[in-house]
Amino acid sequence: MAIAGQQEAGLPPEKGTGMQLSRRIFLAGLNGLMMSGPLFSSWQVLAAETDGTLTLGFSSETSSIDPHWHIVTPNSSVAQHMFDRLVHVDELQRPVPGLALSWKPLDELTWEFKLRQDVKFHNGELFTVEDVIFSCQRAQNVPGAIFNMRAYLADKTVEKVDDFTLHVKTKLPNPIVPNELSTTAILCKKAAENASTGDFNTGKAAIGTGPFKFVEYVPGAQVVLERNDEYWGDKPDWKRVVIKPIPAGGARVAALQSRNIDVIDNVPPADVAHLAGAQGLALVKDVANRVVFLSMDQGRKTSPFVRSKSGDEMQNVFLDRRVRQAIDLAIDKKAIAERILEGNGAAAEQFVPNGIFGHNADIKLQSADLAKAKALLAEAGLADGFQLTIHGPNDRFIRDSAVVQAVSQMLTRIGITMQVDTMPGNVFYQRASSGGPEGGSQFSFFLVGYSPATGEVSGALRNVVHTVDKERGFGSNNRTRYSNPEVDKLIEEGMRTLDDAKRQDIFRSACAKAIEDVAIIPLYYPVSVWGLRSSLTFAGRSDERTMAMDFHPAA
Repeated sequence: MAIAGQQEAGLPPEKGTGMQLSRRIFLAGLNGLMMSGPLFSSWQVLAAETDGTLTLGFSSETSSIDPHWHIVTPNSSVAQHMFDRLVHVDELQRPVPGLALSWKPLDELTWEFKLRQDVKFHNGELFTVEDVIFSCQRAQNVPGAIFNMRAYLADKTVEKVDDFTLHVKTKLPNPIVPNELSTTAILCKKAAENASTGDFNTGKAAIGTGPFKFVEYVPGAQVVLERNDEYWGDKPDWKRVVIKPIPAGGARVAALQSRNIDVIDNVPPADVAHLAGAQGLALVKDVANRVVFLSMDQGRKTSPFVRSKSGDEMQNVFLDRRVRQAIDLAIDKKAIAERILEGNGAAAEQFVPNGIFGHNADIKLQSADLAKAKALLAEAGLADGFQLTIHGPNDRFIRDSAVVQAVSQMLTRIGITMQVDTMPGNVFYQRASSGGPEGGSQFSFFLVGYSPATGEVSGALRNVVHTVDKERGFGSNNRTRYSNPEVDKLIEEGMRTLDDAKRQDIFRSACAKAIEDVAIIPLYYPVSVWGLRSSLTFAGRSDERTMAMDFHPAA
């Protein structure tokens, strides 16, 4: 049987490995076991040990245990402990076997997946193809879900061949069916068939096949998990896992330094240097496959937070490409990455960083040019500027509030009167996605991020850039209703091209056209920084997830 990454799975051996590895910044344990004396002995007592408890400190709160409700990093990190996928991804987002042992295309429209046998859910039920079919159907129809999984599933029909073989049929050729199925958690049909998201949050329906079982979810306080000793795969080193949201960076660092937490994500930039020199601690850095960008209302004639200098309603300025270009040119992205983020970000010029499938090396980072930006505004009839509010989360990305403030100040320099409004992520995303005029975003101009769950640029193109088409699963994260038929055509052509080289060229062209049209304004790629005890090992992840299964006691 072939496994993911081999030719039968539709991918050449080791494809992309070299490029991906070049993205890693460093992986090091610092001052490992150099401590001595009584203090070191006390730390050894508190250190995470095999078959003990591993405590993880997350910068963002998990908003639900329901794995189909919202695909964001903290939710996905927690869900992966409990719920397997047919296809898993490794630390470089390469597909590897999950509940599916192997897969291969039978023809242009059909993929065959062979499932593991004798796998049990946490409640003792045997895993079969029926659970896969149910999970794929439910994931597209969860009431109130912030991210609709139709983006990855709408083109697929899952058919049972036997209890452990299924065929996935697509409407058009789809070369990344395994990648897309890696986004969908597999649930126990018997436990979840009539369950609500609330039933997952209480644990009633939180029944998966994963390496850990649900114990407790206290919103805003902690998620507690215990090891599944009947897990089909490698047994985790930890008997118990506690995941605590600690949004304040200083508090997160203090918890690590006091050894109340074993691992933290998103180490604040100001703390990197002194943690790097701290005895008994280590840092792991990795460039994330995520772009943090500015989104602009491009679907409404008037926009709620665009006003004339006198405060009157005016035509939506973002409908004019020259205005979008002017704003892009006014922003010094290198300064944001180097000064605001203190190196915890890399200035971005497109949708994915170098090394990710579809990255276009011909797209170059523009330097800020205030004179040209002012000239473009004048060409657009806005020499005197206008009023604009920028919105953003204040607890989702490293220094997100400071980045929003910096963007505001930069735009003020070209004559735009700016106001800033930031808020907690759970409030921000709801407002950014719905509740506004014409059923769209409540905002006009805002900071947001996107990470392609499939590990290649197609996710960003189809979800952020493609014209909204709910029935076909396009534009699920296109909150500002950008639309360009030429870009749409390229995206759809790439998504049905099975030849990897041809598909990559098509996606590169789509990226170039979308960036030239200023569909979004890329700001930076985050540099993920984890802090951990030096008694642990961790390889980092390009998808930014923090999962207990990836941490091991140092030899």
